[in-house]
Amino acid sequence: MEKQDQILMKKQNKTFVLDLIKNMAPISRMEISKITKMSPTSITRIVGELQEQGFVKETKLVTSGVGRKAVLLDVCGDVLFTIGVELDKSVLKIGIVNYLGEMINLQTYERNPLEPYEVTVQNIDSKVKSIIELNAIPMDKIIGLAVGLPGSIDYENGIVRVAEQLRWRNVHLSRDLSELTSLNVVIDNELKMKIIAENTVGKAKDSKSTILVGIGSGIGSAILLNGEVHRGESNNAGEIGHTVIDPNGNVCNCGKFGCLCTYISEGAILADAKKMKDVSSIDDVFTAFRDGESWALNILDRTATYIALAISNLACLYEPECIILSGNLIDKMPEIKQQIEEKCERYMWEPIKKNLRIVHSSLGSQGVVLGAAIQAQNSLIDLN
Repeated sequence: MEKQDQILMKKQNKTFVLDLIKNMAPISRMEISKITKMSPTSITRIVGELQEQGFVKETKLVTSGVGRKAVLLDVCGDVLFTIGVELDKSVLKIGIVNYLGEMINLQTYERNPLEPYEVTVQNIDSKVKSIIELNAIPMDKIIGLAVGLPGSIDYENGIVRVAEQLRWRNVHLSRDLSELTSLNVVIDNELKMKIIAENTVGKAKDSKSTILVGIGSGIGSAILLNGEVHRGESNNAGEIGHTVIDPNGNVCNCGKFGCLCTYISEGAILADAKKMKDVSSIDDVFTAFRDGESWALNILDRTATYIALAISNLACLYEPECIILSGNLIDKMPEIKQQIEEKCERYMWEPIKKNLRIVHSSLGSQGVVLGAAIQAQNSLIDLN
């Protein structure tokens, strides 16, 4: 037991040192020793092992003006790669990300919303292999892939329990993709993956408490508490789309009446718009809004109200430092952000409001893919 404890502590120290170099590079061995309070001998040993494994390299020499020049350390971005996948109702995105969290290549494909599960899995497999070949990445440097998708996900067992937008129930996505690709596969809810990207390289970088609200083909949120993704008992924490706002309201795909997603999603907006005018896409609604057509102004004003109320409720429940607005609706209609903020000012409880920042995601269309790839790194890297 004592030997196992020593092995675990050694692994934790190694991970700690590598993360420190990754976040603070270029940095000297002596600086690492001071920050970690480990002995210089221990740091030299750990850094030597990381160099042998290809994670760390020595970089330029610097001097403070006196004494010996210090050799600085940096991480090697090409030591490993992960594949990030975003799967939605009508889109499939696949990207390769290096160890530094940099997007090497991102490809976007149209998806038939009605295609069977087996076809989607085969398409992911073929396109993953294609992007690996296109970028000439050696297979032994790819440690795995991760898929972010909407719905209720058993991420520990790799099972999609319910994905209404994809019409999937109880499918073993992780197992099936792993068999096809020969890679380790992680799956999770798309917004939980996106908040990992925000916490690593985006608007919530180093934040301990943030909520990400995603608005597009549906509406949901991901919650970061104490620096960790808050999952709840079955990984469904944050599914605000199925909070009931009108028990006598619209019928939802889940079987209930008046779910929030039946009022805010792109499909709901388009359905309301078609009652007023012959429109064929959500872009037609946005164009009518910009042209000042009253019906479009009314629909999007009502949408902004529901979004603001959802944000206000989340803020009261969790009191985060920051709420990040993201998703296709926000990206395509940045004008709505001002309306949402104005309504939040009106509806939000004052003690919560004064310490809260509401911001717009800067990761754009690559957020889920990037977060998935980073989550694959976090889950699959094994520093022996």
